[in-house]
Amino acid sequence: MHLRPYWPASHETRRGRHDPLPYRNDQIIDAAMARALHADACRDHAAIAWVVLWDLPAYPERYAARLVTSGSAPSPYLLLADTLGGIREMLPPGLVRSERMPADPPEVVEIWFAGQ
Repeated sequence: MHLRPYWPASHETRRGRHDPLPYRNDQIIDAAMARALHADACRDHAAIAWVVLWDLPAYPERYAARLVTSGSAPSPYLLLADTLGGIREMLPPGLVRSERMPADPPEVVEIWFAGQ
């Protein structure tokens, strides 16, 4: 069974759509930092995922991936790339891809879960 990340209450964005993810405190990280954060999260949480997003208001026309863990709000840690392939190359190894679900917010492209 895969757990979907919890999406906090949404608010209206400048584009008029609801945006469930935080942007004000984003910390842009690189692949090495993503691996380190992922390893720490795996020790402390039952479920870990990287949510791949497209065209966020703060990062238009770009792909992003945000670390999400069980029992907490989405983290401020964010990978950025111009292509989906670029984001996938930056994700930590050993993740399992999950397709976008109809209930996911529109900016969600896919979710990568830590392998068991």
